[in-house]
Amino acid sequence: MAETRLPLLRDKITAAETYSAPQGRGKQPPLPSLDPKAHRTRLLRQLDALAREARERSRVERDELADRELVAVRPAEGVQLVPDQLDNARSDARLVGVDPDTGVVLLDVASPQLNYLREKIEAFGDDTKAVAKFDQDGSTSVHRASERAIAPINSIGLANLDDRRGPRLRTEALDEARAYWFEIGCRGGYRRPEHETNASRVQVRRFFAQKGWSTFPDEFVAPEQIYFFARLTPSELRDLLVATDCVYEAEFVSPGVRDFYLFEEGRPADIRNFVLEPPPVSAPAVVVLDSGIASSHPLLARAVLSATTASSLIPSPEDTDGHGTKMAGIALHHDLGSALERGRTRASHWIQSSRLLVKQGTGTAHDDNYPLWPVLTVGAINAAEAADPGRRNRVFAMAVTRSMQEPPLAGLEPTLWSHAMDQLAFGQGTSRLLLVSAGNARYEQWLTLSEQFPDLHLSEKIHQPAQAANVLTVGAFTARVELPPGPDYAEHILVATRPGGISPYTSAGLVGSEWPIKPDIVMEGGNLATAGGLPDPTVPTLTGLTTGHRHTYGQPLAQLAMTSEATARAANLAARIWVVEPSLRPETVRGLLVHSASWTPEMMRQFESTNDRLLACGYGVPDERLALECTQDRATIVVEDEMPNGVIEQVLKKKPPKRLTTKQTEAKLRRKLKIYRLPIPTDLLSGNDEDVELRVTLSYFAEPNKFRRSVSYGLDLKWDMQGPQEDEEEFLQRINVWHRPTGPDGKPVKVESKKSFNWVVGIQARSRGTVQSDRWKGKLSALVGDKLIAVCPVLGWWDQRKQMATQRQRFSLIVSVVGPGVYTAIRPRIELPVESLVEV
Repeated sequence: MAETRLPLLRDKITAAETYSAPQGRGKQPPLPSLDPKAHRTRLLRQLDALAREARERSRVERDELADRELVAVRPAEGVQLVPDQLDNARSDARLVGVDPDTGVVLLDVASPQLNYLREKIEAFGDDTKAVAKFDQDGSTSVHRASERAIAPINSIGLANLDDRRGPRLRTEALDEARAYWFEIGCRGGYRRPEHETNASRVQVRRFFAQKGWSTFPDEFVAPEQIYFFARLTPSELRDLLVATDCVYEAEFVSPGVRDFYLFEEGRPADIRNFVLEPPPVSAPAVVVLDSGIASSHPLLARAVLSATTASSLIPSPEDTDGHGTKMAGIALHHDLGSALERGRTRASHWIQSSRLLVKQGTGTAHDDNYPLWPVLTVGAINAAEAADPGRRNRVFAMAVTRSMQEPPLAGLEPTLWSHAMDQLAFGQGTSRLLLVSAGNARYEQWLTLSEQFPDLHLSEKIHQPAQAANVLTVGAFTARVELPPGPDYAEHILVATRPGGISPYTSAGLVGSEWPIKPDIVMEGGNLATAGGLPDPTVPTLTGLTTGHRHTYGQPLAQLAMTSEATARAANLAARIWVVEPSLRPETVRGLLVHSASWTPEMMRQFESTNDRLLACGYGVPDERLALECTQDRATIVVEDEMPNGVIEQVLKKKPPKRLTTKQTEAKLRRKLKIYRLPIPTDLLSGNDEDVELRVTLSYFAEPNKFRRSVSYGLDLKWDMQGPQEDEEEFLQRINVWHRPTGPDGKPVKVESKKSFNWVVGIQARSRGTVQSDRWKGKLSALVGDKLIAVCPVLGWWDQRKQMATQRQRFSLIVSVVGPGVYTAIRPRIELPVESLVEV
């Protein structure tokens, strides 16, 4: 008799408290040795020259809305500027960003006089404001006013093209007679006032109109910039910088955006009498972002909620390529072959299609249209949501990718496309669940890879935009190791000969501490065979059965494999999680897919190194039952909460005011950490010290902000857990400076710390992404007794924006304990009221 499903357990954060990271801010960057007064004189002359240049510039060259200036503050050689000391909100001087290659700080200022900066420079050169300090070694050091802001500066001036060049544009000498496609980042964005975005849009459009161009550049709106894609000569680009006041950066894109192109569009099972029952009205939906859908297909039609296009230039949502319809078949049907044998099935969820391309490699999918891909992706998602505007859980699945190992996109780096995916997933705090395929190994490498399978697969890197931190990146494994019977396949040779290993088609994650673990998970993606020294990807038993777009021509079924199939299968599972638990957040569903994943024995054999295994397989293959439910021997607890970037609190002033009537306190921004108490009762340990498994997963969507070649996030998080040999206070002292004792000088004293559990992945590797999962196996005795799990803030770009200092970010914490009787032991303690809960 089948075991009755036990629902996931829901719980709350048990405490929140003021937090300070143990590592602090690290060493201060060194300051150059210079003559303060001479340095003051030189910088003031530069400010005078800057103001004079702005004043003498012809107003004829400038748009009437261009009333601000972009200023470049350039560092001295070998030192770093301190960006947050160079802007000034009262003077409306805003920090744009720091170029990671040159160290130049760009400021968007209301006045070229820069009086606030003049005051800092004057104070720096004023000997009467210098303070002598006695160091611990007995020496004396002199500290000048605003020295960390002013001393590292080499020069200040109006930003020119060199100051605004992206890294790729910086490396190439421009031919003045040639037009290039540029990605131009301007003031604005959805986090900025709408009038700023509109002003940039108007200025750029006026510039194009003055050039006599009848069409305007496409755009992409990010948090703090609006990007335009335009084909300009170098002189026209410089003219644009002079005519407007809004351009923050200029970078190359692939040359030549062209007109959109339209392209035409064994015995299959008899499906004329197949019965497809639609899902409930409120059921979740999988949105397939691909080549459209054959919306009248008998195996799909009654479950198709909407079919839209990414742009009005794509005339029809109908699939003429076939890939989108194949994706939809697997995303809808968990096991299409079984459904066909029964002759009927009830769909558990809806399908939406938003056509992103017409045909692979042409039209919108051609490399020449690469600058449009972020814009089209945003358009596809917006179109799907507009077609069904009610509240609905949606899984967005996209297997449209582009290799970062082929020219002209040969750099492994964040791109505007991956930035767009991060932004769409964050959704301005409302969040979306986006699944993106890792991408397939390059076709020209298939034969070489198959001959040395799987040894060379780590060299085949994931495609963009799968490197985005907020998306669930799906790679492929395979359990298909049987060739069809009969003489037609007698000469075929399997590449993957044992079930459970990586698929020959899949790609691997990116190496380096700046990249999150990718792929996140792997799903079935089929196997490859060779015949006569050539790869054959069409062997029926090595691919998945799905729906075909040529059903009106008597071909209702098709095959699908590779990371496309894997992504569609992951989307199907995500939707079914929402069918069972419709109240879960998107962050939680993504977290459950990763949380439930494990490496197969074959993966362990293929990749002995944990790091290599993570690069090839991510966290492994999701276990559907672990993702969907608890059992008597497995308790899975879900905590959904939010983390503030900071909280404003009134604290006593360091020096009491002299007057009794003066306010005794001042406002301070305090960090918070959230603490969850995992209730493992000691009476669970009776007699035998059983083997248990512990899994902890943190999932959140962070707001991205791209500047130059790097992407930062508004607020990152990390988690840590009280170790088996730590008491609660020792754990809190290890992770939180506020819990440490203070010395005679009133400062926290470093304490001896113990360790957490011996995790499989480890805190450094897992903390690089926005979904952080780890596992531990050991004896129950190491786990019993309440253990604390802390979710800690890792400050990002929100902290550099005063208006966002108290911004909040949602997160989901998932904890599973696997062992005899754990569900019965844990559930009553979770259902008790939490008296120590502190809201912030």
